[in-house]
This record gives sequence, structure tokens and C-alpha cells, in this order.
Amino acid sequence: MSEDPFVAHRSLLFTVAYEMLGSVADAEDVVQETWLRWAASVDAERYGTPGRTSCGP
Repeated sequence: MSEDPFVAHRSLLFTVAYEMLGSVADAEDVVQETWLRWAASVDAERYGTPGRTSCGP
């Protein structure tokens, strides 16, 4: 069974966020926000859900 791409890269995302922010709590917040945006874009692509499909502002 293949692992979810986000789960496979979560540790790397956390490490990058922590190195940039210097706070575990802030890094976790960034990783969570990244997951929410990624999941929304995947759902939009997969199911044609209306809404924002990019991570930009």
C-alpha cells in the first residue's frame, strides 16, 4: 500500500518550518495549514469541488 504523499513528506515539512520559525508550535501550525490547503486542492482536482485550488493568496 502506498503512503499518502503528504504523510510521506510531513517530517521534512516540519523540519523546514522549524528551521525557519524556531518554534515547535509555529512549525506545527504551518504544517497543519499546509495540509489543509493541499487537501483542499487535491479534493478540488479529484472531485471538481469549487473553490481555491492554489496555495497562493
